[in-house]
Amino acid sequence: MGAAAAMQALKMFSGGGSGNTQQGNSQNAFVGMAMAEASKLFDNQSSQGNVANASKESTVQKAGEMALKMYMKSQIQGGGGSSGASGLLSMASKFLQ
Repeated sequence: MGAAAAMQALKMFSGGGSGNTQQGNSQNAFVGMAMAEASKLFDNQSSQGNVANASKESTVQKAGEMALKMYMKSQIQGGGGSSGASGLLSMASKFLQ
């Protein structure tokens, strides 16, 4: 569920983002988005009885960790700066293969 939330946050982030140009703000926004998506996804799945052995806290934490890893790798591969969103998209394609 954490990975799914991180991917959903990536779609939201790269589709418009928050408009922040500072690297720290975009990193925080992306990780926060992933954690919020994980919380929503967990609540949705929980209401349907689909979360047998998972806790909401661990799901949110895993989404944040995955989002941070994706963000950091995109900055290294994309050279940082304004290419952050495109770097995230290229990283996402590697995760999906």
